[in-house]
Amino acid sequence: MRKTLAKETVVKGIGLHTGVPSTMTFKPANNGITFLRTDLPNATPIVAHVSSVGSTLRGTNLKNETAEVWTVEHVLSALHAAAITDVAIEMDGPEPPVTDGASDVYLDTFLKAGFQELEQEQPVLNLKQKITYSCGPISYSAEPADTLTFTFIYRHKNPLVAYQEYTLEFNLENYRKQIARARTFGFEEELEFLKAHGLAKGGNLENAVIIGKDKFINELRFPEEPVRHKLLDLIGDISLTGKKLPPLKIICQGGGHKHNVLFASLLLANSETK
Repeated sequence: MRKTLAKETVVKGIGLHTGVPSTMTFKPANNGITFLRTDLPNATPIVAHVSSVGSTLRGTNLKNETAEVWTVEHVLSALHAAAITDVAIEMDGPEPPVTDGASDVYLDTFLKAGFQELEQEQPVLNLKQKITYSCGPISYSAEPADTLTFTFIYRHKNPLVAYQEYTLEFNLENYRKQIARARTFGFEEELEFLKAHGLAKGGNLENAVIIGKDKFINELRFPEEPVRHKLLDLIGDISLTGKKLPPLKIICQGGGHKHNVLFASLLLANSETK
């Protein structure tokens, strides 16, 4: 069944890229997941769906004709892990609070608020055959399986993260223990470029893993924290299908927000109606 929060709850902080303070208020609802910019007088709710993706520059950004919200993937990932299908999210800024750079603060907030089951059934992504997508070295696949698993393979020229692979058997408890605390990350040599382009203004050593040329600038929470965070992002982006994922084996090699969203669209296009 569809599910919402049992009561209203709030998360406050600054945005990762904008550095702008934001208060997010999560309210029980029954019309899907929506984002409303309360700081804009004429804004209307933005539906959390692949069709609302406006850009994927260093995050997944949603928009409609009245407003835009940046970097929603961590919030969406936590919502999906908690199986929340319906919530009205009000924001008085352009970007969700980065919190600790992961999704655990959001997930804990939702768990404390509790849940309320709705009367409608959640539509299921009905995939009957293997679906693949590739673009150069980047590839994705999804096929029917006995359980829902996500595997991410991450490669980078930096020797500290040259090859990382992680598989998650998806359920709330596994996600909470293995994925939710994995923070966003960046490379030391990129920081000046990001700042110069108006990005990562809210990033610091408390909410992001910084990878130097020969050492991690801050302490890791997991040996393979970067690839775990890539999985966190993937789960958030895939949730934009707006459907419950059945038992599937999903494998991603080297993807990011742009390709996550394209793959989500492909999954939706290949979902059969029961």
